[in-house]
Amino acid sequence: MDSTTTRRYLGLGVLSAIASLFVLPISGLVSMYSAYRLHDEVSRLYSYLIGGVGAFSVALWAVYLLTL
Repeated sequence: MDSTTTRRYLGLGVLSAIASLFVLPISGLVSMYSAYRLHDEVSRLYSYLIGGVGAFSVALWAVYLLTL
């Protein structure tokens, strides 16, 4: 993957992770996908952090929906 694509996935992952925490929890799926694509391109810490925030948000949303 070239550097432009890596920066796009990094930006998309960060924005969707933040959006999943505050606005739309389903966007955590986008951040998890971005983290998957970035796994070999950037530091694993960034990849795990972006994917972890997205997964946490999606899991929290699923638990909330199951308790309704």
